[in-house]
Amino acid sequence: MRHAILGAGGVGLALGAALARAGHEVLLVMRESSRARYRGVIDVHSKLHGDLAVEARAVERLDEPVDVLWVTVKAPALDAALARVAPRLTPDSVVPLLNGLDHPRSLRTRFGPRQLVGAILIEAERTAPGRVTWNSLYAEVSLATTDGGRAGDGPEDRGRAGDGPERGAGTGGRRLGGLAEVLADAGLGCTPERDPASVLWRKLVLLLPLALATTAADGPLGIVRRRPELSALLRDAAREACAVAAADTVVVDDRNLLHTLDTLPGRTDTSLHRDVAAGVRPTELAALTEPVLRRARDHHVAVPALTELARRAAERERPAEVPAPHRSTYRKGETS
Repeated sequence: MRHAILGAGGVGLALGAALARAGHEVLLVMRESSRARYRGVIDVHSKLHGDLAVEARAVERLDEPVDVLWVTVKAPALDAALARVAPRLTPDSVVPLLNGLDHPRSLRTRFGPRQLVGAILIEAERTAPGRVTWNSLYAEVSLATTDGGRAGDGPEDRGRAGDGPERGAGTGGRRLGGLAEVLADAGLGCTPERDPASVLWRKLVLLLPLALATTAADGPLGIVRRRPELSALLRDAAREACAVAAADTVVVDDRNLLHTLDTLPGRTDTSLHRDVAAGVRPTELAALTEPVLRRARDHHVAVPALTELARRAAERERPAEVPAPHRSTYRKGETS
């Protein structure tokens, strides 16, 4: 199969390397500035998985047929990235792996029923064009078809099918099963889901509190745990995120979520914190927080901890008039 990766950041490079190692043709869609420094090889560095180098061609604009288009940019870059995909292209499957809840609607407008809904749990950081450090032991992808019409929709849109009620067991189901096999062969976990909203929410209830807390703390999870007030906000925010998901008809066990947060390594960090610390603007803070806070208001769910953490994260995100070098509040290697 031919795979195009739209967004050669940490997630895109790790995914592309795994697919290329499994024998698939991989095409990276890069900005001109990144492509100029790309050597034609994806270099993966990982103490847990071992180092890997695989060849992958790069283009600045995708105008050749592919079987699967993986969308791995962050939400603020989505529109600009889609402009680098020729309008006439019709990949068999379009799989967005963005964080948040709102992006499926715009992608469905562009790609129709070919769009699946996806999420990935992985900790991977791009260090240079084509170079990625894979820090997590896990890499788990969740996928669903869009026939329920729920993910990323407001209440007025729910129940609208993608291309007919039979699609989950038909074309969409076959594409879903085929992609699950491809990912498994590439050494990546894959969980097919029936409900697209569940795919997005089950990642977001973990990511959102963690991203806000690490950004507010200006450090990884171990630093959050050292601050009792911030640690309590993290746990309360996780419970609130589960409450909003439940009001949005996605039930997540908050006890299991809290257990996951309690057992994650202290070195665990988030791309939101890294981007804020590095001065990257805009970040995905709004894409993560605004849909959840909006749904909380719509469903009359109180979310004081999420609101407070979002406020603190926004204060750190707010750019200074003159950017200053980042001074982290923790020393390298001090994570737990």
